[in-house]
Parts: sequence; structure tokens; C-alpha cells
Amino acid sequence: MTIYTSYVQLTDLPDGFLELNSNILTDQERSYAAAITDWLQQSEWRCGRILLRYLVATAYDVPVSGITIHSLSSGQLVAETPIGQVNVSHSRIPGVWAGATARAFSIGLDLVDVSAFPVDIDGDAISADTWATVEALAKVTQRGLDWALSANCYPVDGLLTASSGERYRAAFLQNVPADVRAVVLFPVEHTCDVKDVDIAAKIICHFNE
Repeated sequence: MTIYTSYVQLTDLPDGFLELNSNILTDQERSYAAAITDWLQQSEWRCGRILLRYLVATAYDVPVSGITIHSLSSGQLVAETPIGQVNVSHSRIPGVWAGATARAFSIGLDLVDVSAFPVDIDGDAISADTWATVEALAKVTQRGLDWALSANCYPVDGLLTASSGERYRAAFLQNVPADVRAVVLFPVEHTCDVKDVDIAAKIICHFNE
């Protein structure tokens, strides 16, 4: 099984990327974005949803226009595609986006700026690696950050064991600069390869055709 991941510096995207692709967003996504009053945050939110479609399209060789993204009742983010439903997760910090997709199981991905860490949580100094992993745990379980922080399952050699007995494997993305951390979490019972997808290069190539 494969988890496909991608990392994009938004400044690497060609001029006009957002305008050209805004039509693939759903009415619900456009309405959500319109409610974000900060123009830059709104633009980056819209870029994130579009890039997530490009990741899914590239990973599974399906058209971008045939993909819709929504949340299940559990809160898990999924993409509907011509080959069926796939699991997705993504994260943004200013100017940067990372995403992941897997077909057979839920995943959680988080991205953090290393310069913002460590942070103090109840007297404990939490590193960037740990915080990203805890945030990813909150996403893959859909139990929220408070639960993830109290679950007493910080990573040990990439493996997390929650108090409920659930176990997850953490894989850090290798194609990111030293000043950021990106981690994807998945259930430990699945043996996975993590494969990087350079969607920025594909987008630029498409624009140059």
C-alpha cells in the first residue's frame, strides 16, 4: 500500500494558478472561502483545496475536474474520484502546503514552522516534531487536539500507542526544508510506502504547454 504525499511552496506556483483553477471548487468550498476575511488566508485556503485535488489526480491518474472533496460524518476528509473514494489530509502554514492521500485507510497529516517551537503545554516543552505528530493524531482519529494532547501517546521511534490501545505509525516527509516539519500518521496494521509526488512541477509543466 502507498501513501502519496506532496509539499509545495505557494510562491513556486505559476501566476494565474488560483484564478485558472477556482472553477473546480464546489459552491460550498467557495462560500467557505468567501467567509475568510483575510485575503491572503482566503487565497491560501483555496490553493490548498486545489492542490489537494492535483495530488489525488496525480496519485491515481484521474482528472482534476472529476474530484470533489468533503468531510464524512466522522470528520475525516475524503475525495470522491472516478475510481472511488480515497482518504486525504492536508495542512498549511503561511506560504506552504503539504498533503497526503491513501486509498485503504484513514490518514492524518500536519505541517509546522520549526521556528515557533518549542511551546509550553502544562509545563512540558513540546518540540516541533512532537506537535506535528500530535496534530496529525488529532486528524487521523478525529478526536480533537485536546484528546490527542491528553492521550499520553507521544511518538517513540515513530510509533504511537494510545490509551485506548490504538497504534499509529508516524512518517516524516523527507522533501521539506529544514525550517518546517511535516508528518503523516496511519494505522500501524498497514504496511506502507510513502511516495513523494511533485505536483508543483506537473502544474508548472502544464502551464508551459
